[in-house]
Amino acid sequence: MNMKPCPDRHEMILLAAYGELDPEQRQDWEQHRTACPGCRGEYEALLRLLGRIKESTPVPELSEKRASSILWSVKRELRKEGEKPSWWKQWLVRPSRLVPALATVSIVLITFGLFGPNFTEKSSPPQTVPDVENETVIKDLDVLTNLDFLEDMDTVQELLNVLDHNEPT
Repeated sequence: MNMKPCPDRHEMILLAAYGELDPEQRQDWEQHRTACPGCRGEYEALLRLLGRIKESTPVPELSEKRASSILWSVKRELRKEGEKPSWWKQWLVRPSRLVPALATVSIVLITFGLFGPNFTEKSSPPQTVPDVENETVIKDLDVLTNLDFLEDMDTVQELLNVLDHNEPT
């Protein structure tokens, strides 16, 4: 009697065969395996297949020279990793990264310098001049705008004075 495994347990069977289940999944799998003959049979068949594959595949031989070469390559790469400069040294060594960063900072500082005080200062309300002073200023402005006219009036007044003195009484 050959039973099929549960359709929702195929992935779990594969993970269990390769030893990739976490402890909680492993406990769940063990309980299911003891209760389900289909999944148990599939799991055991997969383990037998993997065992035969391991037996029939020869283990490649690694010569001492090749092993030493791999070891030195790994050590050299680890040393290179340890010798990498820190991030600030990379910025100083590569001006192609440093120049745009400095330009951006300069633009921000200039922009803040030009427009910054306007954002932070509160504009004060316009100061009002007292009414008496305001009226005086308005009168003075009228006098200045009509200065030519007033000068002409002075000339006419002098002319009248001259004519009045010359008339026989």
